[in-house]
Amino acid sequence: MVNVFNSEIASKIDMRKTIANGKEVFLLYQPLVEKRLKQLSKIPINSASIVVCSNSSGLKSTDSKLIDRLSWNNDQIALFIENIMNIKSFDPLIGEYLKLKCFYRLSDDAIARRINVSLRSVANYKSKAFYYLAIYTNQVEFIEERVYQFYLD
Repeated sequence: MVNVFNSEIASKIDMRKTIANGKEVFLLYQPLVEKRLKQLSKIPINSASIVVCSNSSGLKSTDSKLIDRLSWNNDQIALFIENIMNIKSFDPLIGEYLKLKCFYRLSDDAIARRINVSLRSVANYKSKAFYYLAIYTNQVEFIEERVYQFYLD
């Protein structure tokens, strides 16, 4: 596997196209994740699910339990959610932005208030979030190197 965080390889990545690919992935999966969360929120969580979903540091919130429960499935939506959680463990602010934007379709202004940063910071996070999303979903675009030769007759 190629380490895209390596500076030598990162210099060969087309950032603009990679960010656009991440945004396309986001736009594709966001309605599906939101629909799955709504379906799952209608199903009661039994006590066995709560025990399995809780961790040693304390009980999680209901939305975290739902997200954990979603990841029990082994489909593309669950893998997408798992990718966002991996991004959150790697970069907490970017992961929280993606979680709030993708799972709950919050506006940038609402996200800024929720994570206590300025709206300008959220705007800066957006491109980095889509970049990470493209990396974790294998949608990275590399710059093509072409050599052209011209002959004079």
